[in-house]
Amino acid sequence: MDFRVAEPIIEALRERVDHGIYGYTIRQDSYYYAIIGWTKNRLGWEIEKEWIEYTPGVVPAINYAIQALCEPGDKIVIQQPVYYPFKNSILNNGCHVVNNPLVENGDHYDIDLADLEEKLKDPKVTMFILCSPHNPVSRVWTEEELRRIGELCLENNVVLISDEIHNDLVYSGNKHIMIASSDERFAMNTITCTAP
Repeated sequence: MDFRVAEPIIEALRERVDHGIYGYTIRQDSYYYAIIGWTKNRLGWEIEKEWIEYTPGVVPAINYAIQALCEPGDKIVIQQPVYYPFKNSILNNGCHVVNNPLVENGDHYDIDLADLEEKLKDPKVTMFILCSPHNPVSRVWTEEELRRIGELCLENNVVLISDEIHNDLVYSGNKHIMIASSDERFAMNTITCTAP
């Protein structure tokens, strides 16, 4: 890091190190309630404890989802340019990448929704991995865009994986909306990946 870590963080680390036992820990209820409270207070979405599944990171979570929900040979849509581990996760699990390329529009990128609609109609497409806010283009998707994506996935029986790890890193004047929070139907068709 380029700056000194805050003293309360250093002290918390000292306390943990002084404990002296470094085996696996059981996640206490306080872990879940912190996530539930943060999601409600910061993002306006009330989630249930049972919806939370711990993984060692977003990329492993995406891999687990592909392994659980896709068959080798299935097609998975991504929107390039995008965080490169998405493509690797798809290929490493025997699936095929389908690109719905983002369209450069002056100082930002847009989703080609007509192209996305056509690609999601392919019966071999079983999953769509959304990056929201988008990494690396820093685009915060509008509620209208997210609703259209959610509807297209439902219409075509495509599972939506939404990488929302950067949900609290948005430029002033923008508001991040978790796609699963915008419609109960989307919530039932979406795996939201984030981090506390």
